[in-house]
Amino acid sequence: MTCVDVLQVVPGTLDISSTSIKLNWTCRLPDACQNIWARCRLEEHSSPPCEAEEVKGEEVLHGQEGTFTCPPLQPFTVYSVTISLPPSTILYTRLLRTKETVPDKPEELWLDPSTGSLRWKALPSCQGEIIGYQLNITARRAQDGSFLEFKQVSLNQSVTQYTPPRQAPGSKYTVTVQGLTAAGAGAASLLEFQSYVSVAGQPLGPWPGSAVLVVVVLSLLVPLSAGILWFVLSRKRKALSSKAEEDHYTELQPYENSDKYCVIRKTLLAEEDAGKGGQAGEPLAPALACPGVPRRQQEQ
Repeated sequence: MTCVDVLQVVPGTLDISSTSIKLNWTCRLPDACQNIWARCRLEEHSSPPCEAEEVKGEEVLHGQEGTFTCPPLQPFTVYSVTISLPPSTILYTRLLRTKETVPDKPEELWLDPSTGSLRWKALPSCQGEIIGYQLNITARRAQDGSFLEFKQVSLNQSVTQYTPPRQAPGSKYTVTVQGLTAAGAGAASLLEFQSYVSVAGQPLGPWPGSAVLVVVVLSLLVPLSAGILWFVLSRKRKALSSKAEEDHYTELQPYENSDKYCVIRKTLLAEEDAGKGGQAGEPLAPALACPGVPRRQQEQ
């Protein structure tokens, strides 16, 4: 009986995951085979962006039965598992690919302002074969954040852009993009933006190409208009105030050879006050005495 007949891998015990390979073995006559080795090796050399590290999984098998496990492996990668008797007797060998896992998140998710399209960089099949992309689009009111609508879109693996339909103004959008493998959806790339405000009489442009421009223009016009309005109103209030003072008071008259000034209020008797000690049209005596000025001069 040869070693090939004596050592066997137990059928149905081969276990492959995305990061490991293991199998059970038995030896009918432990003394018949000595110094048996089991090992794992990276079989397909990788290239960027899918770079797999070499593994050094070797183990001497002892006894009548046991389990051989390869060290931590990378998903969706081909390895060889070999059991041999030095120097060159192969007892068991197989090429095995680890299982797929979910992909990484798509890179370079952005909004093309010239077309209004969402774009992203295609995912490489490092974690598994890319079978498509999934987009989730959520719309909310920009003012209070209340929910408006949700839309999910599935695209095949060759498509790396999507142009949504025209969106409602004054809404905030959250977009996520995920790659898909047989293992499921991977991590999501996220993009948020707010749609622009429509102007009366102007049609909405491509979604949402001119959003930034319109927001910037509006942000500049609002404070500028407020400043101009404040300036005009301030000048008008000053003009009205000056005119009111001129209607009630005369100009300041300097007193000869003195630093003091006196404001003398002049009024004429109204027609209805005639006969009450004065004549219509006759000026009254000064209503306010001027300190330091002789009364005779005040009455002049």
